[in-house]
Amino acid sequence: MLAKMSEELYGKLQEQINQCNGEESDPFKLLTEILKHVNHALKILRDYIVDNPFKDDDEQIWFFKIIKPKFYCLRIYYLERYDLQTAVPTANIKKIKQFYHDELTMIMRFFQRNAFVYQYYRRGATELDKIYFLRGINVESVLTPDIPEHDCEFSTSQDHLYSKIKAHELLQDYILTQLRSLQVQISPQTAVNTKSDLNKLSWTGDKTNLVEVIYGLFYTGQLNNGNATIADIIKWMEHNLQIDLSRSYKNFIDIKNRKRDSPTRFLDKMRDFILQRIDEDLRYKPNRGINLIEDRGNK
Repeated sequence: MLAKMSEELYGKLQEQINQCNGEESDPFKLLTEILKHVNHALKILRDYIVDNPFKDDDEQIWFFKIIKPKFYCLRIYYLERYDLQTAVPTANIKKIKQFYHDELTMIMRFFQRNAFVYQYYRRGATELDKIYFLRGINVESVLTPDIPEHDCEFSTSQDHLYSKIKAHELLQDYILTQLRSLQVQISPQTAVNTKSDLNKLSWTGDKTNLVEVIYGLFYTGQLNNGNATIADIIKWMEHNLQIDLSRSYKNFIDIKNRKRDSPTRFLDKMRDFILQRIDEDLRYKPNRGINLIEDRGNK
């Protein structure tokens, strides 16, 4: 019953938010309307679990780890997005882009400050669920940040931080979308390089595979001495490989949520094909393979 009720409630909330976005253009009025719907949905959730106790610890963990953050993150996200919208400079595009890049840096710092819980969230880990997502558990550890005063019947030690993580992911996705829009505005003004057009390539594979490559490049710091942001790399890939990566962050969430396969399935496949080709070269052209054998042996 809880699963069905929460699913229907979330679907209705999304419809209400979409309607608000379509009908209201004033940022403050839009925020007010959206928060009204989100707060109402959260109240319905709270009333339901107070009146209908969880059947066991697993259901309680599922609710506070998955369901409540899915709703509550919308409240945090739209508040943060409003602050962002009202702070965007009205100067030239260069300053606006710098503003968004600074905001992305702040989001990355948030993830870094909460690195332990963020990695737990990203891995889909479960080892600490009974500490993090059961009510009444007092967590005293340097690995978990201070949390605000909360409703003991409707909160656990980490559901609020999970909500903030989800909200910051949504905010990051929003900022990347804004940066892509700015790029579209300046692209027509960019001179066409005839020589590069002759060698232009386009990505025709699965977009998720390219997203794996992008995040691999970012997290290993391969570009601009590690100073290139995710937005920089995505923008470069879009421009040079003629592909729309507007859903790249959602693709990355899909990668993180892979259960059976490796999260780096495409990179693993690339590695396997390269090793296979090297093995074939060594098998049929032993003289050419001497250095390759030595290189692989040293890794």
